Amino acid sequence: MAKKQTFGDKTAKKGGNDFKVAKLVYSVKSEKTNAWKFMEKNVRIPNGENDQKVLTDFISKATK
Repeated sequence: MAKKQTFGDKTAKKGGNDFKVAKLVYSVKSEKTNAWKFMEKNVRIPNGENDQKVLTDFISKATK
């Protein structure tokens, strides 16, 4: 009979987590139509880093 696999077992096999993942939704104004559109990205946040700072840096790089 097969052993039941738990979610904890699955994550333990992949190794240690060196990061967290956050879904970031931000708005950007279109240059052509002058309308607002929403951008959606999954951002990796390294352990020990300030979440807010990483997300703010990502937005500033993405909107340039």
